[in-house]
Amino acid sequence: MISVTECLDSASSKPDKGWRQYNSRFDVGTYRSRDGKFKTRVKTQFLSPGITYTVNFVFKFAAQEVGNCELIGLIYKLQGDAESSVSHLAYKREDGWWMAELYQFTSDHRIVDLEILFDGSLHCIEAEGIEFLPLEKVEHKDGKQPISDSDANWEQKLPVDYENIMKRSKNSVQYATKKEAYEIMRKGFLVTYDKRSIWFSLDKNGKKCHMLSARASSISAGTYPEWLSFPESRFGEAIHSCNNGCSFNTSVQYQLLSSNTTYASYLVYKLPKNQTRFEAPVRVYDNLCRSGDATRYIYLSSPQTPVIRQKADQNTHNPPNTCMTKGLPQQRNDGWMEVQIWEFEITANATNVIPMDLSLRNYGDNWLTGMIIEGLEFRPI
Repeated sequence: MISVTECLDSASSKPDKGWRQYNSRFDVGTYRSRDGKFKTRVKTQFLSPGITYTVNFVFKFAAQEVGNCELIGLIYKLQGDAESSVSHLAYKREDGWWMAELYQFTSDHRIVDLEILFDGSLHCIEAEGIEFLPLEKVEHKDGKQPISDSDANWEQKLPVDYENIMKRSKNSVQYATKKEAYEIMRKGFLVTYDKRSIWFSLDKNGKKCHMLSARASSISAGTYPEWLSFPESRFGEAIHSCNNGCSFNTSVQYQLLSSNTTYASYLVYKLPKNQTRFEAPVRVYDNLCRSGDATRYIYLSSPQTPVIRQKADQNTHNPPNTCMTKGLPQQRNDGWMEVQIWEFEITANATNVIPMDLSLRNYGDNWLTGMIIEGLEFRPI
C-alpha cells in the first residue's frame, strides 16, 4: 500500500493530520476529501513479476456507515483515458477500512506508474492509500451435481413424505419402485401446492428444493407487467420486467423444504443481449427485516473491472476480485441465469409457512426493462 498523501497531485489539498481516530498505518495520516475531486500519481516497484494484481482504493467514510457493503458509484479514470470507469460497491475489510477495486493488471519488471483522477463522485471520506493485492481466483461450485446410478445411499435420502409429494404431481408422475421415485425427484417435476405451480426436486444430499413460478411468487414487475408464453420455462410462462425494480410478496411451504437447513433463495431470469442498463448493482431489501441487516446488493449482470493492458491481446475487463461471495450472477445448466437474493433457516419445529417480502430496486434511471423472470428457487446452502 502507498499512502495517498504521498501521491497526491500538487494541486490537491494537504493531508489532515488531526484525525488520528482513523488509525492510519501511515504517520502522515489520511487525506480528507470533501468534494471527492483529486488526482494521484502512484509509483511502485515492490511487486512480483508475472502476477496479476488488483489496484484498490482504501478509505473510510466520514459519516457513520451501515453494514459491510456500501453503494458508492466511484467514478475515476487513468490520465489520458477518454472514458471513465465506475466502481459501484465498496467493501469493509477486517481492519475496519473500506476498499473499492479500481483496476487489474499483470506486473512485469517495469516500475508501475499510474495517474488516477477521481471526479468527485465520492464525498466526505478519509483516504488512506492505494493498495496492490494479488488476484485471488474464486471458483464457482455448482450445487446441482449430475445424478449417479451408483448412489448407494439413495434410500436414506428419499424423503419420508415422498408419496404425498408425488401425489401432487401436475402430470400424474408414474413410478413403480422407491428407486424410481427417488430418480424422479432428483430430476425434478411439476407439482401443485396451494393452487400454485411449483417445480420440486432433491439435491445430491437428499435435501428438498423447489422453484416457485413468477406467477406463484406474486411478483410485481412494473405498472403494466407483460406475461409471456415461454416454452423455455418449465412453467411454460415468464414475466417481462418493465420497471426499475420488482418485488416478491409470497410464502414458502415448510413441507417442501428440509428441517434444520439453511436455504438460499435465487432469482432465475434472462437478460437481453444489450446488458448496459444492468451493469449497476441492485438493492435487495427485506421488508420483514428478519435479520440484523435488511439490505444487501446483488448484480444481475456479471461485474467487470477495467484491465491496464500491457499487450494488445489482453482482455480489457476482468471479473472483480471482490469479497462478495453472494449476489453474483451465475449461468445455470438449463440456460437461465441465477443470483442469490436472500437466505433463511428452517428449524426442526417449523410448522407454518415462511413469509417472504423482498423488494429489488435499481438505482438512478437504470430501468430493468428487458429482464425476463422465470421464478424463485430455494436450495440449501
